[in-house]
Amino acid sequence: MDNNPVFNRRQNHNNTPESITLIITNVIVFIVATQIFANCTKISTFYWVIMGALGVYNFFNIRKYREDYGKVQVIAYVISIIVLITMFFLLRSRAQTC
Repeated sequence: MDNNPVFNRRQNHNNTPESITLIITNVIVFIVATQIFANCTKISTFYWVIMGALGVYNFFNIRKYREDYGKVQVIAYVISIIVLITMFFLLRSRAQTC
C-alpha cells in the first residue's frame, strides 16, 4: 500500500474545482426548470420545489467543500446567483399564457 500524498488527494472530475461544478449545475438546473415550469404567466409550484432543492444542494455542497471556497470563488458564486436572478426576470418577461 502506497502512502504517497498524490494518491491520497480527493479526486475531482478532470480536476475541475467544486465551485465551478456548482455554478454549472446551478445554471443548468435553473434554465431547464425555468423553461419547463415557469414559461407560462403562472409559475408552477413544482418550480419552487426544484429551486428549494437546489438551494439545499448548494448549502450542503458549500459546507462539504468549504476549504475549496476562497475569496475569488465566493465572489464568482455570488455573481452567478445575481446573473441567475437577472435571467429569471428576463425569461419571465416573455412568459406566455398557457
